[in-house]
Amino acid sequence: MRAATSKNIENETSPEPEFAVLGSLEVRSGSERIAINGALQRRVLVMLLLEAGRVVPVSRLMAAAWDEEPPDSAEHQVRKTVAKLRSRIPHGPEIVVTDGPGYRAVVDTEQLDLLRHQRLLRQARESLDAGERERAAAQLREALALWRGPVLAGSGGRVVDAASTALEEQRLTAAEQLYDLGIDAGEAAGITGELRALVDEHPLRESLRSRLMLALYHSGQQAAALDEFARARGHLSDELGIDPSAELTGLHERILRQDPSLTRPERATSRVPDQVSEAPHALPFDVPDFSGRSGELQWVCDAARRAPEGAPTVLALDGMGGGGKTALAIRATHQLAEQYPDGSLFIDLHGFTPGQTPVSAFHAQGDLLAAAGIPSEEIPTVPAGRAARWQSYMRGRRMLLVLDNAAASEQVRALIPASSDSLVLITSRPRLTGLDGAEWLSVGALPEPDSHQILRNTLGAERVEKEPDAARELLRLCGGLPLAVRIAAARLANRPHWTVERLVERLRDHDRRLDELTSEGRGVAGALLLSYQSMPDDQRTAFRLLGHHPGRYLDAEEAAALLDTDALTAEDALEELVDVRLLEAREPGVYALHDLVRSFVQRVAQGQKTPADGQAVRRLLDHYLDTAERACDRLFPGRRRFGDRDEEGGTHQDFDHKEKALQWLDQHRDSLLAAVDAAYHEGLLWHAARLPRELGFHSSIRGYDVSANAALEMGVRASQQLGDRPLTRLNLMNLAMGKWRLGQLRDAVARLEEAVDLSRQMEDVHSEAECRARLGQACTSMGELERALRLCQEANACAQELGFIRLDGSSLSTLSLAQVRLGRFEEAAESAERAVAIFDSIKEIQLSVDALSNLSQAIERLGRFEEALACADAALERCQRMSMHSVLPLVLARRADVLVRMGELDEAAQSADHALAKATSSTDDIHRAAVHLSVGRVRHAQGDLDTAQAQQLLAHEIACRMELRYDEACALWGLARTAEAQGHPQTAREHRSAADHLFSLMNVPETAR
Repeated sequence: MRAATSKNIENETSPEPEFAVLGSLEVRSGSERIAINGALQRRVLVMLLLEAGRVVPVSRLMAAAWDEEPPDSAEHQVRKTVAKLRSRIPHGPEIVVTDGPGYRAVVDTEQLDLLRHQRLLRQARESLDAGERERAAAQLREALALWRGPVLAGSGGRVVDAASTALEEQRLTAAEQLYDLGIDAGEAAGITGELRALVDEHPLRESLRSRLMLALYHSGQQAAALDEFARARGHLSDELGIDPSAELTGLHERILRQDPSLTRPERATSRVPDQVSEAPHALPFDVPDFSGRSGELQWVCDAARRAPEGAPTVLALDGMGGGGKTALAIRATHQLAEQYPDGSLFIDLHGFTPGQTPVSAFHAQGDLLAAAGIPSEEIPTVPAGRAARWQSYMRGRRMLLVLDNAAASEQVRALIPASSDSLVLITSRPRLTGLDGAEWLSVGALPEPDSHQILRNTLGAERVEKEPDAARELLRLCGGLPLAVRIAAARLANRPHWTVERLVERLRDHDRRLDELTSEGRGVAGALLLSYQSMPDDQRTAFRLLGHHPGRYLDAEEAAALLDTDALTAEDALEELVDVRLLEAREPGVYALHDLVRSFVQRVAQGQKTPADGQAVRRLLDHYLDTAERACDRLFPGRRRFGDRDEEGGTHQDFDHKEKALQWLDQHRDSLLAAVDAAYHEGLLWHAARLPRELGFHSSIRGYDVSANAALEMGVRASQQLGDRPLTRLNLMNLAMGKWRLGQLRDAVARLEEAVDLSRQMEDVHSEAECRARLGQACTSMGELERALRLCQEANACAQELGFIRLDGSSLSTLSLAQVRLGRFEEAAESAERAVAIFDSIKEIQLSVDALSNLSQAIERLGRFEEALACADAALERCQRMSMHSVLPLVLARRADVLVRMGELDEAAQSADHALAKATSSTDDIHRAAVHLSVGRVRHAQGDLDTAQAQQLLAHEIACRMELRYDEACALWGLARTAEAQGHPQTAREHRSAADHLFSLMNVPETAR
């Protein structure tokens, strides 16, 4: 049970706090005034109260709290401020609650003056509708009495001030309505003082000035009324350089000639809505096969449901062209239509329409008024009059308004009702961050099940289910873009003789994909081209240069290299592309190109190539090479430096620890692989020859040797075309080790022998020693143990003489394994211990794992099981620390072998099962036979002879295929023991005889079998 604190008790006994935001901020609890200290606390609290009942994201609170760019610690400061407010305000945790991405103020109407103000305005409209004019006037006056001035007395900063401006407009509209009622009721003389004071506050507001002129005229002051027009004309001319509107000029003329119509004031303002024949319903056709987007639809419906009364709800959907924003908006508004009895309006603002200029706010207001049934002669022809007419029409109505295909915030801002319970749903490609008070939702790719449903709806379930794999591939190639999926489905529907696979084959052609996704002038390429053409020149140039990036994901450093700028400036450029939805923001600092956008920008980059493009590609390749080398130098200490590296000038990625270096290589692996291919085919042979080495090193940890070897093969060809023998030798050696890890031993040996010959031709003793050590490693695997022993000893002697520390350790480690297999256990233990000590001295983790495993094997054979297990555990810890997927199965198997010798069979089985699971998911085949052998030994020890035999047979098959003679002999030896235990002596003798023959060929003694 939680102990009651003094603060808890105080909260329980304190009255509910009351808040006033219509003026300076006031917080009271009973008769006590609660001080809210500091601008940050006041702005955060006011922002929450202005949006009472609605979630305010932390990002919006940050924007409200700082006038300039928020500091890096802004999010932390906002959360800290919320904590202070909860502590300061009675019942604070119940009033300021965490909700999703931000916070929400939970207050009753009686607790907040703004909510009371809005309720009274709403009640006044209802009274007017019921014809209760005196009651409406009283309610309006009570609402206006709550106003004490601008929110936070005008010191709230740009975001709060913008909200305050909207509230001020609401207040002025209510005041005008009150004065209309007063004039209509014959009380003109009594309101002229209030009206004049308000006009003095807002001298450019013609609607207020017209009320003052009418009030003066009806109180017998015709000259004063005419003088007000002269004053208005002077202010408008001096401040704005314009003449009074047609409406104000017309009123002036009517007063001048004492128009009889003025003797009985018009009552048009006594009702809130314009009386048109019927509510407009102008929504477009709802697509019948609309699929998915349930989460997005729910978001719109939830936002509409929690909208406060008396103010419009503005929802903005943004996303790349062809993403289905319009279809989503139309589906949502059709679902919500019954909740908005005053009708619905839709307008395409042509922000991104081929051959169309974006519709201005002025023309949009006219089109919307016309769609609402307002006669053309009643629609003003000047901007101020039309804007007022539009706001007048929307005032008091509860409508759905869809503003589709907007280009910018300025285009839609004047279309949003100032005072209305309406729902405004905006769609745009860029996020309209300039719309204060709007809630945003980015519409991303369509999930595969939803895309699949579009196919089924269009083609029929039978046709789709007939080719399930092809259908999935088709959707993958469309990238979840609804426009692409619909065009692909339509093409197939129009060609019933085509299989799905045929269209898939056409889409696989990267150069043709965008052309294939075009139909009747509508297509993905056209949609993207509009976004591209709408960008400023410098942004188009940046986007085009990014088209030379070889992968899908990129970071600010890569962009900086392409754009020839610094990382912060590049990040700004990337964020601008995110804003126009041509780039996706992933984790901080990482961005992604949708596959179809990548196809588009690569086409643009190739079609508009300039000399600057070639320079950008070289800068990117330089960046890759420099950073990859630095990362690998950190991960693999003591390796030889190849070539010269400029340490002066420029900016370099620093890797202060191995984890950071490994993370960079992991994140950029695909881009590096693609960069090698691109460099080779673009004739940039030096980069194509240099980069593969880093991929080979990284693959030795991560085990993607098939892909890395393809890059290394390209590196060999590039080196040979350059006539660069050192580079050729380097790539041959690294390619050989990749092939060794895949169990392609003959190929590995051939490459190594070629590398040895090149080293001799160059008289490069370092390189020759390194190649001989790798050759010894391959010979050990192939069972040529005496040759392996000799090669490793020669390499080790040379390494010590040259001071090549890394090679000293690696040659000793390989030597220890050959010595174990030859039964020289004491020598093996000594070699492995020396290798571990060397690797620890240079902080080399990867190679120390192999050395510790070999040491474990040697001392296990010496009967020191506890020490052997400790070595295996140390190897496992280092292996897991570096996430060495390729070696992990062997280390787990080594641990299982020791545990079997110790009689710990349950733990041995766990380790063996883990090893088998990891080996199955690994592409590194060289250790797979050893893992199956280990599992077989564990199962044999447990008495599960059938499983043991199955594992030993698998090991034998793999060893024979890869020519792993030692593992082949061990598999036969194990099969002999298992057959004997099963009561099959003849089979046991055959297996043992075959094993003895192989062991004899390798000079393996009885003790090492």
